[in-house]
Amino acid sequence: MSMTASDTITDGKLVYLPPEAGDVDKPRFQPDPDWLEAAEPTLQKAAMWRWFSTHYEDPETVTPHDDAGNYLFLDGGPFLADKVIPDRFEGLVPDEVIQELVRSVQAEAGNEWAAKVLDRFGG
Repeated sequence: MSMTASDTITDGKLVYLPPEAGDVDKPRFQPDPDWLEAAEPTLQKAAMWRWFSTHYEDPETVTPHDDAGNYLFLDGGPFLADKVIPDRFEGLVPDEVIQELVRSVQAEAGNEWAAKVLDRFGG
């Protein structure tokens, strides 16, 4: 099975990651570094987005607020897209492709993100 990248992140195109990109069906996607380094920029951007979106989420939908409207990050954070993405992919993906994704992510939901908790109540 392949995973579709959000068309708002990939410039209006649906992008499917091939099986060699890594196990896209895992709850926490980790791209294969050799594949990522050799992939074309559109696929690099889609793979980085898949990684980011399986580790972080928009705090608006999951993070409580205090009386003043400030987020109360329960699992660390905020995690800054302009720090997290370059830290993870620097040296594997050209800086300009990383910065394109960072700008897209910021436009989508801002720079502050919450950690994605897969199973808060599980064992």
